[in-house]
Amino acid sequence: MPELPEVETIKRGLDEGLRGVSILEIEVLHPGVLKNQSPEAFRLRLLGDSFIKVERRGKFLLLFLHSGQVILIHLRMTGNLFLSDPDSPRQKHLHLLFRLDNGEDLRLVDQRKFGEVHLIFASQVPEYPPLKKLGVEPFDPSFSPENLFSILKGSKRGIKQLLLDQTKISGIGNIYADEALFCAKIHPSREANSLSFEEARRLFSSIREVLNRSIQAQGRTFSNYLNARGEPGDYQPLVHDAKKEYCPYCGTPIEHRKLFGRGTFYCPKCQK
Repeated sequence: MPELPEVETIKRGLDEGLRGVSILEIEVLHPGVLKNQSPEAFRLRLLGDSFIKVERRGKFLLLFLHSGQVILIHLRMTGNLFLSDPDSPRQKHLHLLFRLDNGEDLRLVDQRKFGEVHLIFASQVPEYPPLKKLGVEPFDPSFSPENLFSILKGSKRGIKQLLLDQTKISGIGNIYADEALFCAKIHPSREANSLSFEEARRLFSSIREVLNRSIQAQGRTFSNYLNARGEPGDYQPLVHDAKKEYCPYCGTPIEHRKLFGRGTFYCPKCQK
């Protein structure tokens, strides 16, 4: 699943490529992707409209239009949203196609068919249920070591499980939970409220560090993810990778097991 760095990378690419661009035509090839509109209503409301900006909230993309409407997209497990040459072959799992007046297509491709597209108004964004329940953004000024420590102290769950809870901290998924905990030298099964303030401070820094590092590398491609131009990311995980057999710091064999229902990678020596 695309996580914060991947979705942020797509957001930046689309924001650059879509500003001021108008929608000439829309094809809905998989109606199930539309969660609150019929294909006919979706087309009628958007034809002729133009994009003004693209934002991200957690793992959601928000495409703002001049009409005051917002196309809200979650890519889920295998979704890709990218700009394309209209003459390029259509992908097997193409669900939604926007023909644009700049000579490009905007295509949504999703092998697993879990992706979601909602059409709402900008005034609805703050209270729209999928967005309202999201927790603090890792790069928001309100997110601090003190804020993270407060979140941790209120939970007896395993620290990795808490990091994956989008209602607490939004955007972190399986890859970057493992990476941040590894950099902070914290075992993923530790109870969240067992962490000291110093450990919380270290984890805070590690979360921002690994997310920034991945954004700079255009995210991580290990299966389906592509950026807004259909290109793979180049982030190289320190620990979350089945091919990494040994800890890059101490040489201890990396352990890989299912924890809280998710495949988890960690160093049993470095992480306590």
